[in-house]
Amino acid sequence: MGDFNSILGVEDRIKGRKVQDNETKDFREVVEECNLNELPTIGRSYTWTNSHVFSRIDKALVNYKWMLNMPPGQVHVMNPLFSNHSPLGIEINMKYDNKKRPFKFYNCMADHPDFEQIVETNWKWKVGTMEDIWQNLKSVKTALKQLNNKEFINVKQK
Repeated sequence: MGDFNSILGVEDRIKGRKVQDNETKDFREVVEECNLNELPTIGRSYTWTNSHVFSRIDKALVNYKWMLNMPPGQVHVMNPLFSNHSPLGIEINMKYDNKKRPFKFYNCMADHPDFEQIVETNWKWKVGTMEDIWQNLKSVKTALKQLNNKEFINVKQK
């Protein structure tokens, strides 16, 4: 978590000069190469301003180990008091509920030794229509959920 003095995309700045690809390219590449994800934010939309330009340059980036080992969390973007930066605070949700959660694919699953075999085995349908693709994805999703429940649930205890 910190002040990266860089934006990831055009949605991270309003007003000021137009966002150029070369402004975002290096930071985007580092985030992708390090397999980092930005935690969701609530509160203010932008974390820095000079009263004319508003940017989101302060971020909480986490890797897959954080996402697997930590309970769900979000970043509170608070009102700046004496700086042109908004302070960030991470709220960790310690409550666990038994609600069904949507399936999320994390890149670390692709590193599992059985991953390719699971995908090949469950990609059964000949692809001719969008419905065929949908059926294949549904089949693969079910198998990957089983892998997730077997290998990646309760990683802390393991």
